[in-house]
Amino acid sequence: MIISIINHKGGVGKSCISTNLSHALANRGKKVLVIDCDPQCNTSSIFSPAEEVGDPKTLYDIYANNTPAAECVYKTTYKNVDVIMNSPEISHLEMELYQDAKNSYQLLRNGVRQFATDNYDITIIDNNPSLGLYTINSLIASDCAIIPIESGCRYSLDGFVAALEAISSIASRVNAELRFLKAVINKADSRTSISRASVDHIQRKFADKVFSTIINTDTKIKEAVAFKSTVLRHAPSCIASNKFRALANEVIGLI
Repeated sequence: MIISIINHKGGVGKSCISTNLSHALANRGKKVLVIDCDPQCNTSSIFSPAEEVGDPKTLYDIYANNTPAAECVYKTTYKNVDVIMNSPEISHLEMELYQDAKNSYQLLRNGVRQFATDNYDITIIDNNPSLGLYTINSLIASDCAIIPIESGCRYSLDGFVAALEAISSIASRVNAELRFLKAVINKADSRTSISRASVDHIQRKFADKVFSTIINTDTKIKEAVAFKSTVLRHAPSCIASNKFRALANEVIGLI
């Protein structure tokens, strides 16, 4: 099962959801591959290789050189989690790929889908905050998508709607296997009225399209990012870690 984490809006917590959900799924005994499709490489910094690698092959090599996925996969320090890292230089490749967009849109699917489905229970793809070439590649390669929504952020809801439309379009035109799994409410803060109202609005309007688990704001998450770690490793007993375990259980139940 290949799952893309997407939203057209930045700052909604895609990398946070990608890394911590992956770790939680791995702790449930699932063999997980994480693919970092965001040129900011935040996920790559958390799931760096377990052993020092001088010049690692990355997602850039898959796109630019058709390097086999098996040569770009590295074991991490997290049990049951492997990673295909990204490189900032992939940003400079996008315009070149657009010159042959028809074929470029299939590069990730052709490069990693068979390898991922043959060797892993679940693949999580972290994406950049756009619906451009790389995110389209991710959706074409995926079975389903999860959309994080930032509580209290109107633009996050707009990004959610845009992402839903992209999923529907790609499913009808290119990848009939693709489906929207659910949205996850992130950065909820029960201390503020705007956040409480936002959560209530999202749950009422989208109902069964939203996971029951809500990820609240937690300083332990920020601390974990500072230490380049998942929150489950940094503070395994904190509320946020328990939330991600609950989210993993919901995902497993759905797939």
